[in-house]
Amino acid sequence: MKNIYWLTPKEMAECDKRTIESGTPGYVLMERAGTAAAEIAMRILLPFEGTVYVFAGPGNNGGDGFVVARHLLEREYNVVAILATTPESTLSPDCELNKNKFLNLGGKIIGLTDIDITDNFPFRGLIIDSLLGTGFRGEIKGIFKKCLEVMEAMNFPVLAIDTPSGVNGLTGEADPSAIEADATVSFAAPKIGTLLPPGCGYTGALFVTNIGIKTGSDKTRVVMGIETASRLLLDRPVDGHKGTYGKLLLVGGSKNMPGAPQLMSMGALRSGAGLTTLSTPHSVEEVIRGNIPEVLNYPYDPCDISTLLDGNDFTAAAAGPGMGNTSDTKVLITHILQNWKIPLVLDADALNVLDSPDVLKSHAAPLVITPHPGEFSRLAGIDGADTKRQRETAAKYAEDLGITILLKGKPTMVFSPDGTQTLIPTGNTGLSKGGSGDVLTGIIGSFLAQGLSADDAAVLGAFSHGLSSEISAHGQSERAIIPSDVASFLGTALGILENPEKSGLLTFGGAAVDKFFNFAK
Repeated sequence: MKNIYWLTPKEMAECDKRTIESGTPGYVLMERAGTAAAEIAMRILLPFEGTVYVFAGPGNNGGDGFVVARHLLEREYNVVAILATTPESTLSPDCELNKNKFLNLGGKIIGLTDIDITDNFPFRGLIIDSLLGTGFRGEIKGIFKKCLEVMEAMNFPVLAIDTPSGVNGLTGEADPSAIEADATVSFAAPKIGTLLPPGCGYTGALFVTNIGIKTGSDKTRVVMGIETASRLLLDRPVDGHKGTYGKLLLVGGSKNMPGAPQLMSMGALRSGAGLTTLSTPHSVEEVIRGNIPEVLNYPYDPCDISTLLDGNDFTAAAAGPGMGNTSDTKVLITHILQNWKIPLVLDADALNVLDSPDVLKSHAAPLVITPHPGEFSRLAGIDGADTKRQRETAAKYAEDLGITILLKGKPTMVFSPDGTQTLIPTGNTGLSKGGSGDVLTGIIGSFLAQGLSADDAAVLGAFSHGLSSEISAHGQSERAIIPSDVASFLGTALGILENPEKSGLLTFGGAAVDKFFNFAK
């Protein structure tokens, strides 16, 4: 799969129009879209497991739904459609065409009153949400609101067509009646509203399928997905040894934060570093010695730089987690930046002690920094609540300083020196705990040590870290996830990336991993 780029609904409509004007009829595109969605529906529900309820609106989104309904009917599914119209509604020509094809095949259209929600639906089923699509703006009313209320009451898995009904495809804003989909299939390109909060929380597992619409490319709109992330993984030769996969030096920890360097080590080991050395202050080393037997421990005196290992003896390094915002930390990080000539990732207190972003220029090798919004706002001297300005500033600093900036958040964004901006769609609220960033720092350091570029290490690190959090949520609440869980499930996440299914799946998304965990097997 080629790189994926997000679009706005208006831009998608323009691409759709150009494709039709170039000779591909709209009904052909609709047929392809419905066929792709039907394939995903068949992975959720088998023919004998229950009824498929297709909720169709009067526009082209409803037409996509009728194509899905017809294909499932042809495969011996029990399918019924609910057409959301009012007396003054007019179906789009392609919606009318595919509605008639569905009826001619023996399909049934029923009314909302024919669905008895008092039965509580004890059996399995599936809902196809093709009510509104990307054109939704404002407030859901009338028949559409009633449909969504019935869909909610049915309590079946929901597959949304292009955009969950009630989610603004541009802003991500969601109407109170919006449906929470278990999966969303988007055509040609993901719509930005499904990648931004709160809309991303309604999207579930996100698929992007190619239906023959040319969307172009924009390096400021890259979206990482499972198949594209898999291409970043380096091969592991059968005769490889620990030296093959890099020597990584991790520096972190303090008396009050001995856990941070251990979590950093877990992230590094689980993501494939060959030889990992952990350097912590003596007070920390005494506490954690032997807790992670796979790492080499080398203590140092924070007041004496001469006791610190020479980073130039290693392939890559990571520093910052748990060091404390102190003058000793500032002296040490300044020394590292100015004297070590190896790829480096800095996080947490390694950033908090810096007086200005300009000091980052002093590092003579590839550099990744991984601030959360608060850290970046302090470093850049900007408002931490202004998300747009944060991203604009991060993009500018990445280019001006020649560094890679991973700005944490929902979504996490990676800004590269060449102007590329990569949106990371993975991750859930389980990452909202102290220590999660320490694991991420170790992962990125590991990928640097294995030979990835700073940009690729940051992108792959963030994506696999987020994917692991989604897998960690399988069978438990997101609120129960702890950072060591994320480190533990990195093996499963990387296993998915090593053998990706050609499904167009970008991310499991929230609780949807419970419905789609077969992708992780």
